[in-house]
Amino acid sequence: MGEKSIVPGKGIEITKQDKRITVSQQGIEIRREGRSVSAEVKEIGFVYLVVDCSTSMGEGDKLNQAKRGTLNFVKDALAKDYLTGLIKFNSSATHLCEPTQKISVLDQHIEKMWASGSTNMVEAIQLTDQKLKNKKGTRVMVVVTDGEPNGPGDPTASLEAGKKAKREGIDIITIGTDDADQEFLRKLASRTELGVKVSREQFEKGITSTAKMLPQLGPGKKGR
Repeated sequence: MGEKSIVPGKGIEITKQDKRITVSQQGIEIRREGRSVSAEVKEIGFVYLVVDCSTSMGEGDKLNQAKRGTLNFVKDALAKDYLTGLIKFNSSATHLCEPTQKISVLDQHIEKMWASGSTNMVEAIQLTDQKLKNKKGTRVMVVVTDGEPNGPGDPTASLEAGKKAKREGIDIITIGTDDADQEFLRKLASRTELGVKVSREQFEKGITSTAKMLPQLGPGKKGR
């Protein structure tokens, strides 16, 4: 049996067996080496893409752009050491994938998204909050939409759900098409500059570019 130790407060586990050392965080292998490694391992971030799949997203090329932009986002997020999960919402919210570094797994779920129903954003935010609140490290949700929320009590309910998530240390980035309410997007986001509105023709690029807004991760950064 190998020797095992835990780095306090960081969710990092170091296992030493023979001359090989494995460093893992949240059950995910970070590094495996045949030499000693520092406990100051770079933090892993967790981000959920929360994608509007309501009926209006099926108009024109919006959903296809959202799919392409989402996949591009995943690749860029992974390059910044973020694991990405996926939640879709229409009349209700559906959890599709836990945060992962496997692009092929996310791609399978992205391709299966289709447009129907209404825009129950409050349920999507609550579900994302539930999935992220116990993660250790930087946590972000990115809400992708083409319109205004119309779930129970919306738009107030979505804003209140967003406030709760932000109080728990979860950052919120919003990206919407020109059909969306920019003031709502800014209020829902953690900061006004993280609430972005683009033309429907630029939806794919807009979603892709939000990866640049993800907080920078640092070595040995403590979870919130």
